Order: sequence, then structure tokens, then C-alpha cells
Amino acid sequence: MRNGVIAVACLALVVAAAAAGARRDTAPIQNSPDLPWTNPSHQSNLELLLGPIASRIANRNVTIRCEGDTDWVQLVTQQGGNPNAELGYVSATFSATTRQATSIATFAELRTAVCTPLKAFAAANPKPTKCVPIKRTPATTKRVKTTIRKRVTINGVPTWKTVPTTKTITIPGTTTTGEPTPCYIEGDHAAANMPESYWDAYEDYSQAILTLAHEAIHLGGVVGATLRNGLTAGDAQAEAKASCYGMQWMPYVATELGATPDDAQAIATYYWERIYPNYRNAVNAQYWSANCTPGGSMDIRPPGSTSWP
Repeated sequence: MRNGVIAVACLALVVAAAAAGARRDTAPIQNSPDLPWTNPSHQSNLELLLGPIASRIANRNVTIRCEGDTDWVQLVTQQGGNPNAELGYVSATFSATTRQATSIATFAELRTAVCTPLKAFAAANPKPTKCVPIKRTPATTKRVKTTIRKRVTINGVPTWKTVPTTKTITIPGTTTTGEPTPCYIEGDHAAANMPESYWDAYEDYSQAILTLAHEAIHLGGVVGATLRNGLTAGDAQAEAKASCYGMQWMPYVATELGATPDDAQAIATYYWERIYPNYRNAVNAQYWSANCTPGGSMDIRPPGSTSWP
């Protein structure tokens, strides 16, 4: 569900959001014409940017590979997955006896639909998740005192006389714009009235940032699978944990891609409020958990944290 974000009229919310970010957006990579998945050695500027971000989350040296649509279908099919349903994956092998992971790849594969918005986001300045708040005051009218020259007859003699009167004047409305500010505001509100197409793209950015963090959690050792005998290997909650932990890493990922801290948090909040709930009763419900909540067992934030996720 992408539409339905309400623009708030309260200017204080916009001002508070703008004040929260002390620095400006940056573009850590150039918007080069080459596509990330066309580099056979996976050394594109985007992949080189994403590798260290994923390594920080995984707590080990890992890399990220972007794949074009054709290669993606082939790779995911070889893994036994659904190339149309998956956004990324990390290969892992498991012992048939212990059902524990015996090896985990040092790289994650991401599909085109993830790498494209990641590159667009990283190369943008200002970020496309920001918008310019507009404050409009309507035209008003008021009565003012004035004088007019009026022809009168005094003692039979026509003459001109200045007499007091009032008239209505129109005070034009004004339109003022502010600095680019995080467009999404907690509670399904927005800093400006944006079209549905804007929120379609916003969801793509948010989903792509989460996917990178999600796969990095897998690279860090949180993996699971269903063996051919039907038994679960590894962590049975691997997908739910990767999504929940990854959500809490989203602000970090977004700032590393050049977003200001306030916008990075807004993007994560958008995912939590607008996307994550959809997994609860979906076909892919394994990505959702009731324990993914502030203070829940999947809360990995440092003590004293006030923002969620």
C-alpha cells in the first residue's frame, strides 16, 4: 500500500524535522551512466560503496554483487528459489546431521530492482526522500478608511467636497517554501502534498535500503533453510530476524548513502509503518515477527535508544 500519506498542516513538525539534521545531504557516488551489474568483476562504484556498509553490519569483510535481470533469473533458479519473488540472497550450506551452517558466502546477490534505487539514492543530492514544504496563506480582505471627492451643492452653488468613507481592499495570499526536509513524518504524515508516484518511488528506496541491510544480517551468520527431508536447518527465525535487525540498521545504511540522520530515520520509520505490517498475513509471513517491537526479543538497539527502528 503506497498511497494515503497525509500532508500535515502543522509547520512546527516540518521545522522540527528540519532542525534534527545538522548536516546536508551528500552524494557518495556519481550518477554514472554505467549500470552496476555490467561490471563483470563487480567493481562498480555502487558495489564498492555497498561492500563496506554490509561489512559493518555483518561484522566481517563481505561484498555486494548487483545482477542484471537475465543473470538474476539464472542464479536464483540454480539456488532453487523464485527469481520473481526474491530481492536478494546469500548462499549457505548446512550439515544434514547437525543441521547447522557449515559455510556462508562472503557476498550477497542483489537483483536489479534493488540496485537501481540504491544507486539513484546514493547519487542524488538532495535525496529523493526529501521534499520542499510549502506554506500558503490565502488572500484576505479588509475595510480601510479613505476619502473621496464628491460633487455637492452648497447654497445653490455646485462645488467639490472631500468626504470620508471606507472601502474593501484585497491582501494577496503568499506562498513560501522551506529547505528540503524529510518528506515522511511518523504517523503516516508528510511534510508536503506529494503525488502517488512520489510515494511509489519512496517505497522502492525504503525497500532497497532494507534489502541491503537484510542480506548483510544473513552474511553475518543469521541463516536458515529447509532441507530436502523437510527439516529446518540453521535458525528457524532467520528471515524474521534479518528483517527486524535489518530495519534497525536502515538509518545507518541511509546515512552511509548520503542521507542526513533525520531523513535516514524517517525512511526506516516509513518501512516500519507502511511496509513491514504487510508481511504479517502475507504469503511471506516468515519475514514478520511479533517480537520485532521496541523492547522485544529482536530489539538490538543500544541501551537508551529513543528512536525505533
